[in-house]
Amino acid sequence: RSPHANHVLQKCVAMLPPDCVRFVSDELAGHVREAARHPFGCRILERLLEHCPLWQTQGLALEILGDAPELSRHPYGNYVVQHVLEHGSADHRRAIALALTPEVRRLARHKIASNVVEKVLLYCGEEERQKLKEAMVGSAEELASLEHSNYGSFVVKEMRRR
Repeated sequence: RSPHANHVLQKCVAMLPPDCVRFVSDELAGHVREAARHPFGCRILERLLEHCPLWQTQGLALEILGDAPELSRHPYGNYVVQHVLEHGSADHRRAIALALTPEVRRLARHKIASNVVEKVLLYCGEEERQKLKEAMVGSAEELASLEHSNYGSFVVKEMRRR
């Protein structure tokens, strides 16, 4: 909980071989949801997802996936979900897209979650992207409404790029 210790752990994760920092992911196991919501814990999770092999972060990613919609709306948690999208497996990306789809109309307009929706459109496969687009925009009126919302406009721009 020290504001400085997280920098040491981040540097260790970034510089040391993954086997040497496995203790960090082992200690976080079962506490990922809390760590993802913490201003320092989220950074450590991000570094683990960036620098460790998938087999080492699989358990962490599964805990994140179990709470993806809520973490997507969280000021710190959203960055962790974005890191899973960028550095996780195709199965992780598919699971996040599936978890967000039922709420995607609301999430696309949300100040924080809209960033996660953009990343889903960027990193997911064509099938997941298409399902998300269909869930988000059912008609031309809904597309216009989303496009004219403060944060949804960025989602629409990303949607059009893909």
